[in-house]
Amino acid sequence: MTDAQQRLADVRAAIQEIINKGQAFTKGDRKLERARLDILQALESQYEAAVEAEAARGGRRPRAFRLYSAGKGV
Repeated sequence: MTDAQQRLADVRAAIQEIINKGQAFTKGDRKLERARLDILQALESQYEAAVEAEAARGGRRPRAFRLYSAGKGV
């Protein structure tokens, strides 16, 4: 599983937890809130695009090129 696929799975699990258990809960005298659903949905869209991009290039990472000047001191 690639990094983007893992992150997508994590975000989807967090969304499912909010749907099943609610946005906020109280434990003792403390109120705890989960991540905002709208932000998680935006992340889900970004990670879906990243997974699709990885699939389009065959799972390979994009090549990085470093350009150097022919002169010294650059």
